Amino acid sequence: MPTSNHEAQAIVEIIDQYIRPSKARELMARLDEEVGDKTENSSLKISLQMLNGLYSSAPPKRSFYKEAALALIVIAHMLVIIINATAFFVLPFSAPLWVWMPIDSFILTVFFTRQICPLTRLENTIRTSLGMSRIGGFIGHYIVRPTKRLLEPYIKIPANTTECVKKC
Repeated sequence: MPTSNHEAQAIVEIIDQYIRPSKARELMARLDEEVGDKTENSSLKISLQMLNGLYSSAPPKRSFYKEAALALIVIAHMLVIIINATAFFVLPFSAPLWVWMPIDSFILTVFFTRQICPLTRLENTIRTSLGMSRIGGFIGHYIVRPTKRLLEPYIKIPANTTECVKKC
């Protein structure tokens, strides 16, 4: 059974999180050419053609104003996170208990719950309209993932670490 359009779009979004769209276009074209054309599996052939079609179509035209809005949202979001993280550590020393305790509780709740932040939702809307992939969370996308990529050559994590963490 061939891949549905919704499934293909989900695959595209996942691929875009790991590979730049230009590289993904090359990858899909090569997969369609080298695997899709030679396979006897018609379902695989149709799925690869669909993915290649999603990538071979011209990306949406980018608007300067949308890109500027996206940059401003990312900067504002980063400032909100920095201010909240700073306030979490500074407030206990500069405000009375009845002021800093509820504020710190709120900051902890916002940081560690899986609720989608309204700024992330707004950013995803603009990213989608620009033809970019959506992000799961701001901290993971702009802080955790780049830090992992930066430290990957220096820190070797054993392959079975995630399995151990899941079992424990």
